[in-house]
Order: sequence, then structure tokens, then C-alpha cells
Amino acid sequence: MRNPYVTGVYVTGHRHYGRRQMLDYLLHGEDHAYWVIGNRRMGKTSLLRQLELLAQSEPHWLPIYWDMQGCDTFARLGQYLRDAIGEQKERFEALELPLSLLDEEDVPTLLASLRRAAYRKGLTLFLLCDETEALIKLARTEPEAMQRLHRELTAGAGLRVVATSTRAIYQMHDICHDWPTSPFLTGFDMSQTLSSLSPPSAHALITQAQAPADERVQAAPEVIQAICDYTNNHPYLLQLLCSRLFQPEGWLRPVTDEDLEVDPLLAGFFRNDFNSLTEADRQVIWAVHQANIIAESDLHQIVGGSRAEFYQRVHNLERLGHLRRVHSQGVPGLLAIGNQFLVNWLSAEDATLRAAPAAATSEQAARVAVERQHAQELNFLVSRLNARRERLVELEAIRARDFLAVSPHVLTEIEEVQTDIRRLRHLLDEIRQV
Repeated sequence: MRNPYVTGVYVTGHRHYGRRQMLDYLLHGEDHAYWVIGNRRMGKTSLLRQLELLAQSEPHWLPIYWDMQGCDTFARLGQYLRDAIGEQKERFEALELPLSLLDEEDVPTLLASLRRAAYRKGLTLFLLCDETEALIKLARTEPEAMQRLHRELTAGAGLRVVATSTRAIYQMHDICHDWPTSPFLTGFDMSQTLSSLSPPSAHALITQAQAPADERVQAAPEVIQAICDYTNNHPYLLQLLCSRLFQPEGWLRPVTDEDLEVDPLLAGFFRNDFNSLTEADRQVIWAVHQANIIAESDLHQIVGGSRAEFYQRVHNLERLGHLRRVHSQGVPGLLAIGNQFLVNWLSAEDATLRAAPAAATSEQAARVAVERQHAQELNFLVSRLNARRERLVELEAIRARDFLAVSPHVLTEIEEVQTDIRRLRHLLDEIRQV
């Protein structure tokens, strides 16, 4: 049997696991512009490519994937957008665009023309922006052009934008603070953070539950649990560890210490994520790493600072996968480093990392970004909880009406909605404590 685990390229379709609620929100949410933050190898490109795939099944969307990696000038940014359009010519035939439009070198002008053409045809241009850290340099070197781009990206009618990046994009708050217009990230819904997979999604990925029956993988329950524990359900680490454990007969062997080694490629990803942390973030990481497992109150005593800022920082580091919650000796909610691979890397690189300079993002910019994300995340969860409660009321009315003849599908959905409500309440309780 071929090794089914993917570690080098993005995944879509039946190989894309989890994120269903996030995908639905990014496709059908009320806002027009979204910015998703996630660490390296957390699945940002896969998220965008899956959105592109899903959008093709809904006739009002006109999706276009725009990879900005390597764009060091505004002119090149426009070239990459024109290249993206050229690669999907058949999608744009319905717009009946003049050939001269694809020679347009100014990005805002090109986007405005595409947006208006789509709107006239009853379509919405669905712009999926990847590797957007390239915009940081452009905001420094060509601020006027970037202000025009911001205005177009958040224009609304005829355009929907989903952008992804690492925390490095927080630098925009430093760069744009003296702009005469709104800072670049203003106008984007930043409530979504790309975190670890949920336990059911992680289990499904491990066993390849979405694959054809003859391509699914067998694993003992204790092996599945060990994989989840060591990786904290990080999608790339799940794929990496499962790939190492996979046997040609189609099953996974138990984990050994050698399977948890950090190869140079993974070390590079960890280093990139670590470099995005401010000095205050790093103090938290090192304190947790030294303690191995620590209560939140004890950690606060070590690192200091205001209570509100501390809890927001910890919550953000947890959402990004730098930290995790564990139970130890009957005590729930203790803090530990995000996964065993990261623990091993921090231990091996301790001296080098402690001497490394802090992130280019200032503490003030990081604080502004985290506070804004926290507020938007809270609003998102409240609206989601209210929507699920309304759906539960509808389903309960159907069950009461049909009584003995109620459909099994209704009963199943009632159970799923009740589970969603419990999960959302738990998340809200956690965030409200921040």
C-alpha cells in the first residue's frame, strides 16, 4: 500500500481534513474581507486551495488564487495577479473582459475593473491571497500604492477576500500608524486563527477516513492517542509522524523516540515561527519550557505584566500552537509547550535561540493586533452560538411535530448541534476569562 500521508504540498478534496466550520464562515460569512493567521505548515495554502475548490461548486463565485511570494515591488505584484488570471482563463470568460485589461499594470485599477465586471454579471470575485508577508516590504517602500490597494481589497460589492499569513503581518500596525488613511489591516475580519485540528478530524486524518476504503489505514487506539498527544493535532506534524510510522501493509506501528526527531526542514519552520515572537512572547515560552508543565497563575507570577495582557498573550500563543493545555495529576488546564517536536527543538537550540534577536514587530503592534483579534473572535463565537441555538429550536419543533415518525437525520443533527453548542460555550468561557 502506498504511503498516503502528504507532507510536501497542499491538500484539497478528500485529503483535506477538518476546518469545515471555518471554511463555511469564510465562504458565507457576512463580511467581505477576512484575514486568517497561522504558523508555518499549519495549512494556510491548503485552506485557500480548498476554498477555491468549494467555490467552484457555487455558481456566483469567481475564485482566483493569488500567490504573492517573492513580490518585492508593486509592479511585480500586479504581474503575479495577471499571471493568476491567465492560468484560469476559462473562469473569466463569462466577464467578457477586454484583452487590454490583462495588460493593466496597476493592481488597484485591475482589481477594480475585475470587481465591477463581476458585479455586472451577478458574480463575486473571490480573491484568495497567499504568502501576504510580501506586502510588509511594499507597505514600507510604496505606501501610497498600498493605501490604494487596501481601499480596493475592502471595497465590498463584487469582491470577497480571504488572506492568510503568519504573525509577521502584525508589523503592519507599526508601518501604517502614521498613514493618513486607515491602517492596512483595518476592515478585515481577523476572528479566525488556523489552529490544530479538532480530535475527530485528527483521528480521521490518521486513519485516512475520507479516502476510498482500500486506502484507509489501520491503527491501534493507543497508537492513535499517542500520535495525537505528541503532535497536539498539528496537521503537518500529524502527517509527518504518521508517514514515519506507516507500514506497507497499511497500518501504523507504535511511536519510538527516533520518530520524534526534528529534521532540518521542520527545524526551519520552527525557527521561522519563533522569529515572529516578541520578547514578551518568548519569556512565556521559555518559562513554560523550563517548568515542563505549569499553572497559568504560576506562569503569570514569573513573567509579570498586567493580568489582561498576560491572558491575551497566552491565549494567542495557545491558538497558534506554541502552547497547549494538559491535565496532570488530576489538575486540568495546565500549560505546556505545544507539541513534543517543538519541545525537542527548543531543548536542542536553547543557547542559540536565547541569543536570537526579537521579532521585527514591536510589542505595541503585537498588543494591538492580539486585542483586536480577541474582540473579533469573541463576537464571532457569540454569533455562532446564537445561530446554533436558533437551529436547535427549529429542530426541536420538527421533532415535536413528527414525534414517533421523526427522521433519523433530524435526530442526528440535533445531537450534532447540541455538541456544537457545548463546544462553543466552552470556548466562550475560556475567552471571557482572558
